[in-house]
Amino acid sequence: MKALIRSAQTLLENGETLVMATVVASSGSTPRSSGAKMIIRRDGSIVGTIGGGLMEAMACRDGRAMLDAGDGAAGITHVDLTQEMAANSDMICGGDMSVLLETMTSAGSGAAACKELDALLRAGKRAVLCTRFSQGESMRAVSHKVFTDQAAPPAVCTRAMRDGAPRLESSGSALTIAEPCVPPASLYIFGAGHVSLFTARMGAMLGFRTVVLDDREDFANRDRFPEADEVRVLHSFDACYESLPVDGEAFIIILTRGHMHDRTVLARALRTPARYVGMIGSRKKRDAIYAALLAEGFTQTDIDRCHCPIGLTIGAQTPEEIAVSIAAELITVRSGHDA
Repeated sequence: MKALIRSAQTLLENGETLVMATVVASSGSTPRSSGAKMIIRRDGSIVGTIGGGLMEAMACRDGRAMLDAGDGAAGITHVDLTQEMAANSDMICGGDMSVLLETMTSAGSGAAACKELDALLRAGKRAVLCTRFSQGESMRAVSHKVFTDQAAPPAVCTRAMRDGAPRLESSGSALTIAEPCVPPASLYIFGAGHVSLFTARMGAMLGFRTVVLDDREDFANRDRFPEADEVRVLHSFDACYESLPVDGEAFIIILTRGHMHDRTVLARALRTPARYVGMIGSRKKRDAIYAALLAEGFTQTDIDRCHCPIGLTIGAQTPEEIAVSIAAELITVRSGHDA
């Protein structure tokens, strides 16, 4: 969701008209469930996917036909894929799916909503996009509103966030769709050196909400980390977790420039509920830091939470290779295969 919203915002800011395709209902065996999204462009290319095959081809066909219908032009493509049709189209799935198609231009309220959602997801905040459509001779989006936890959203938005899937509500000639937008797990990278540079790129590519933190402004800046959702310049590593919302889904990577900074960040990381804590370094360095922390009152159970040396063992040597090994470990933990 995060990457697709960002892609939509970029295309719209560049003046491109696009069609947003959203799976709003599915049953049986379909390749994607409700909430899957895809951007359809005028040249026929797409961003994201709603499952490929015949279903996606039909949505692309109908979406491209709407590109000149003006901002907010909308429609719903229904695909009923029987087992026989699935077999004839080389798909292993059979079922039916409804795809909402909506034309967006840079001047419309949909573009403004994408910009607002991108900012909220970058900040790690949940939101619900509530779009209202008129249903007459033709279907058209008439408003887009973004609700956060701080607001008092309509009941349909509350249900969508609770269910984690789009909710549709029809009343007379109006159709309302509420789409939950939940930020991905946060990846906090402490240190902004060479390994961090490539690790942040990998983290963003893998869909993490990526935050880079360092006490050196020359290193921790947007020019070096354009893919990061946030870049923070710390006053010092002693206060590195101040105002940092580290929850039980967060991933922490420690890649600072010195052993003392690593020890400081690790000591504070072990007091958080983070799902993953990893630290770069040799076994000699690791053992020295662990011994110091044990002497300070940390338990062996605390220490065992840390992955060090960080990353899967793949013979990595260069910063790029080390970033790949770290990314592989993050995927392993996120998927639950580390158990």
